[in-house]
Amino acid sequence: MVRSHAPIPYNPVERIRALRVLREVHRRRKKPSLEVTYRTVNGSTCGPYYVARWRRDPRHKHGRTLYLGKPENESVSFVEWLVSLDRREVLELARHLMRNLRSVLKTLLTEVSDLPYKKARWVLARGLALAFDARPSESPRIRDLLEELPDRLESFAVRTLGGWPAHYSSYLRKVIHHRGKSLDEKHEVPDVGLEFQRWKLQRG
Repeated sequence: MVRSHAPIPYNPVERIRALRVLREVHRRRKKPSLEVTYRTVNGSTCGPYYVARWRRDPRHKHGRTLYLGKPENESVSFVEWLVSLDRREVLELARHLMRNLRSVLKTLLTEVSDLPYKKARWVLARGLALAFDARPSESPRIRDLLEELPDRLESFAVRTLGGWPAHYSSYLRKVIHHRGKSLDEKHEVPDVGLEFQRWKLQRG
């Protein structure tokens, strides 16, 4: 169980950030490091911002960075607490949350199936944040449940839980910047999913 004194985020968006971190812990079987980063916008340096980071290792040839945001964000406090724990405790917490997530997805499947897309996406996003409070479920697997969602909602859930890999967003900005204008003088919007597949192929 999640400890009662754990700084679990209250805000749904912050909860999903914390859940994404634990999902990556579960996948990689190791704790992240909490690091500070800065951004340069139009010549001005902005920050500090915090990220949870995993370096590449023999099992994973690519590292992973998950954005947490400003120092006062609840997800930053949560990850700060997380990295202070013993590795065994962190892995147990991640395993527990993944069981809870299965339970949440199983419940949400019945709730969102008949809703309009925008409403279903709203329910799904906030429902995922409830994984910290859900009763755990042993089966089925998360992947099986995701595949039962309508196509557009499955894509949304995967993006919400996993986020894009590090550096993909900068690649996408370049695609948008170099994309010519269409006949009606409006900027073309790239197919994000298609561009993501191209990006993965380029990286080998």
